[in-house]
Amino acid sequence: MGDTLSSTLSLKLLVVTILVSRADADPLDTTIQRLFDKIYSLQVKRDEPFIPPLFWEKHKGMYESDVKFYFHGGPDMTLFRHSFKVYDDNMFATSWITSCLLEAYKFGNGPKPSEEQIVSAVASLKAYQDKNLNYTNSLMAFWPQHYNSTSNAWVSYPDNLHNFFEIVGDFNWTRVEDFLKELGFSDIAFIMERLLSLRAMYLGGFQLPPDFDDTFVNLGLGSLLSSLADDLPQSYEQWRSQNTNISSIFSALKRFAYRPLSNNYAVNLIDERTYVFLRFFLEKLQNDNEDIALIPTWVQDLKEEAAWIQRGVHIPDYTNNVDVTVAANGVFGITSAILNGLLEPEILDDPEIQQIYLNTSSLIGFMISTNFSARRDLALLYYPSEFEFYWFVARTYAELRQFSKKGSLPHPVMKRVEDYLGESLKTNMTATILNAVISDGNTMIYFDDFLGDGDLDANNKTVKYAEDRLYTTAMAVNGLITTWTVYDEKTKSLIWDEDTPTEVRHTIEKSANFLVNNILDSNLKPWNAFFSGSIKGPTTYGGYPLNMIEFFNGTVIPEDVHQFRYYENSTIGVQGIIPEKDYQKLLKEKWFGHIPITEFHGFNAYPDYWPFWCSEAYTYVTSLLALAKFKNAGGFGYVD
Repeated sequence: MGDTLSSTLSLKLLVVTILVSRADADPLDTTIQRLFDKIYSLQVKRDEPFIPPLFWEKHKGMYESDVKFYFHGGPDMTLFRHSFKVYDDNMFATSWITSCLLEAYKFGNGPKPSEEQIVSAVASLKAYQDKNLNYTNSLMAFWPQHYNSTSNAWVSYPDNLHNFFEIVGDFNWTRVEDFLKELGFSDIAFIMERLLSLRAMYLGGFQLPPDFDDTFVNLGLGSLLSSLADDLPQSYEQWRSQNTNISSIFSALKRFAYRPLSNNYAVNLIDERTYVFLRFFLEKLQNDNEDIALIPTWVQDLKEEAAWIQRGVHIPDYTNNVDVTVAANGVFGITSAILNGLLEPEILDDPEIQQIYLNTSSLIGFMISTNFSARRDLALLYYPSEFEFYWFVARTYAELRQFSKKGSLPHPVMKRVEDYLGESLKTNMTATILNAVISDGNTMIYFDDFLGDGDLDANNKTVKYAEDRLYTTAMAVNGLITTWTVYDEKTKSLIWDEDTPTEVRHTIEKSANFLVNNILDSNLKPWNAFFSGSIKGPTTYGGYPLNMIEFFNGTVIPEDVHQFRYYENSTIGVQGIIPEKDYQKLLKEKWFGHIPITEFHGFNAYPDYWPFWCSEAYTYVTSLLALAKFKNAGGFGYVD
C-alpha cells in the first residue's frame, strides 16, 4: 500500500513538474527546438523505390521538395493547386536546407545537427556531379545524372517527373476528362488535355547540363563545413572526399562566362529575356569603357551544346541566360570559399576570375538599387521570391564584414565587393522590405508574396490564402538581420550595427513574434516557390527583340516563319550590345507575332499556370535560421 501511494505521489509530482516546466519554457526556445526536430523528421532515412501510383522514388539523405503547378483563379483552380504535386529529389533543396541548419548552429547558437544527418545529406549530393567529363570535377546539376547507353552520355533528369509523364502517356485520359466536364470542372479537364499534349516538351526539357547555380551552392556548403570542421569533422571530410578538384569550377567559369563584348559567338549571345533587364547595366559598363564578363546559369556554350544536344545534354531553351539569384550564389560561393580556406586568395589574381567576380557583384548591387530594372520576372528567372534573393546577397555581405572586423580582407578586390553590396542592401533592400510590412495587431508583422493570393471564391470575390506568408516573413527577417548584424567570434553572438534603424529592429522583432506564433501552430501553409521554370506567364515566354535566330548549323530562320520562340537545335537571342535607341525601336515591332510586354504586374496578374518547386522543409529551416539568429542578436525585449 505504501509503495503504491509513493508511486502515485511520484507520478503526480512528475506531471506537475512537466506542466510547470512547459509553462516556464521560453516560446522562442521551444519553437526553435520543435522546428529542428521537424526538419530532421523530414529527411529521407532510406532509399525508397517508385511504386505507382502510391509511392514516389526517394533517396536517403535528401529532403522533400515537390513540383506543383501554380493554378490560380476560381475554386477549381485552387483545388487543383492544392491537390497536384510530384515528389522531386533535387540538389538545390537538400543543399540549402543543410546550409541553413549549419548557419543556424554557427551564427544562431541553434541546435547542433548530428554528423549522421549532415553526412547523409552531403553523401546524397554525389549523384548530382557531372559524370560526362573524363576527369574528377565539382560541376553540379539540378537533378541526378543517369547513364544513357544509346547516346553514351550521362543525362540529368528528375526520376519521379520522368516516371510520371511516362505513365500518363500510356493511360487513356478521355473518360477522366469527360467525367470532370460532367462535374462542372471543364477548366481542369482543359488543363489536363493541355498538360498531356505537352508531355513530349516536358520530357525533352529534362535533359539538363550542369549549372553554375548548383555548382556554387555546393561550394558554399563546403565552405560552411570547412568553417565547422572542428565541430563536424566527418561531415567536412565527406564533402572534401567528393570535391577533390575545386579548380574545375573556375576552369568552366572562365570558359563559359557571358561576355557580350567578345568576338566569340559561343559566349557573346544571351537569352533575349535576359537582355531586357540586363541592357541598362551592360550599357553603363560599356560607357565606362569596361570589358564585361558575368556568371551565367548554365555550364555550356553554343559550341558545347551543338556537340552534346543529340546525346541528350542541352540548355532547356538552347540559349544561356543570366539570373541575378544565380549570380548571387556564385559570388557567395567564391567569397566564402576564400574566407574559409577552401580557396587561396590568389585565385582573384587571375584577371579573368577577378573580372567575373567584380562585374557580377556590381550587377547584383545595380539590380537591387534599380528594382531589377523593373523586371523582377526576368531578372529572377528561376527564383520567383525577391526576398530569397535578398538573403542570398546578404550572406556574402555578412561574411565579408565578419572578416573585415578581424582585420583586412585577404584580397583587396573583396573590399570593393563588400562596398557594392553593403550600400544597396542597407538602402534599397532595407527600404523595399520595410515598405512591404503588413501589421497583424500591435505586436506582429508579416510579409506576403504571391502564392495563393490570386484566387476567387464561388461568388467571384477575391480570396487570399497567403500560402507563402510564413516563408516570405522568414526570408524578410533573414535578409534584414543578416545585413544589420555582424557575428562576433569571441562572444559567438550577433552584434547590431550602431546605425541600425529603429524601424528595422521593430520589424524583425514583430516578424519573429509572428513566426513563433504561426510557423507550427496555424492554418497557414508552409509553402514557398523557392524555384521555378523560366516560363511563368506571358511576360516570360520570350517575344522580345533579338538579333540572332538561326539553327546550330548556321542556317538563318526566315523572318516570315518567326511564329514561335522555340525551334529545335536553334540559336536565338541577343548577340553583343544593341544601342538603346535602336532597341527602343525594336520594342515597337512584333516578335513571334507579338508586341513585347514592357511591364510586369505580378504573377497573379495573368491566368497562366506554370510549374514551381515547393519544399515545406525549406520553409521550416529558414524560419529556424531566422529565429535562431534573432535570439542570438538579443531576442525579444527591444520593442516595448
